Amino acid sequence: MHFIKPITLISLLIVLISCNNAADSPYPNIIFDKKTSMPGIGRASSVAFVIDGKAYVTLGRNAEYNDSLKDCWQYDPAGDNWTKKAAFPGIGRVKAMAVVLNDTAYVGLGFRRNTSAYSGGVLSDFWMYDAKNDRWTRKADFPSKASNACVSFTYNHSVYVGSGFDNSYFSKEFWKYIPSQNKWVEIKDFEGVHRASAVACSNGEHIFFGTGYRTLSETDWWEYFPVNDLWKKRKSMPDDGRENAVSLAVNKRIFVATGRHFGGTDTGGNVKSDILEYDITRNVWYERGNLPAEGRENSISFTINGKGYIGFGDNDTKVLNDFWSFQP
Repeated sequence: MHFIKPITLISLLIVLISCNNAADSPYPNIIFDKKTSMPGIGRASSVAFVIDGKAYVTLGRNAEYNDSLKDCWQYDPAGDNWTKKAAFPGIGRVKAMAVVLNDTAYVGLGFRRNTSAYSGGVLSDFWMYDAKNDRWTRKADFPSKASNACVSFTYNHSVYVGSGFDNSYFSKEFWKYIPSQNKWVEIKDFEGVHRASAVACSNGEHIFFGTGYRTLSETDWWEYFPVNDLWKKRKSMPDDGRENAVSLAVNKRIFVATGRHFGGTDTGGNVKSDILEYDITRNVWYERGNLPAEGRENSISFTINGKGYIGFGDNDTKVLNDFWSFQP
């Protein structure tokens, strides 16, 4: 039997820990600019998407906890103002998904919270939003029950959705929706561990996926190659793991921010206010500062004209209603 000397073991632990550290950033800390908040009393676990230079925010919950929301608001960055649009026609929900493909949004899935009138549960309905005509149209339902807290992205005229939760198990499933056929096709499962409440982000050239929760918060980071339906593991995030974070691409650069670390029932967890940047070329992470506000999870994020936007969400005490922009 071979034993590792104590000094060697300590050195090995130091190496393993340091391998996950952030690299020295060539950039200064990000400066955030406070923007006009959405009308209302705050919102968490909603979705956001961008069409023709304007953002749309819908679904989620507010601080009253009476039910999930269905109202939809358009944000115009030029005037820093909000306009109410046609409400989502399905059941109100949290932790849905939303993407934009060819100037058309696709929104759905998620979870219906318990109320006195209805029982909660996962939802599989899937809707198309036409911003020009402010009109919603129902499309083919998502075929899997693992539809709570999924990730989503687009590639080559298709919508990709996966890695959700069905209230019993965490999934590694991924599906592709083809709008021209109004059809879902199952593709290869994710190659890492199953999870939900992860993030996915594309800059138009690369697609990334990671973080999330199964029994603890995850730190791993992967690149997906849709042409070959393959996954490749990249540099893990330089933290102790997070779930319910946001991710976004700004000028083809990749950012992950906010979320909650959960380390188990013995250690509990904490919400985060930080923003990290993933350097695609160097395969390293940079620490880029913090939101000048409270830590949070279940926020929204989007990008318009070279600016990133992050806002709303909740923490251990309240639902938040602040809204921020930044340039890398």
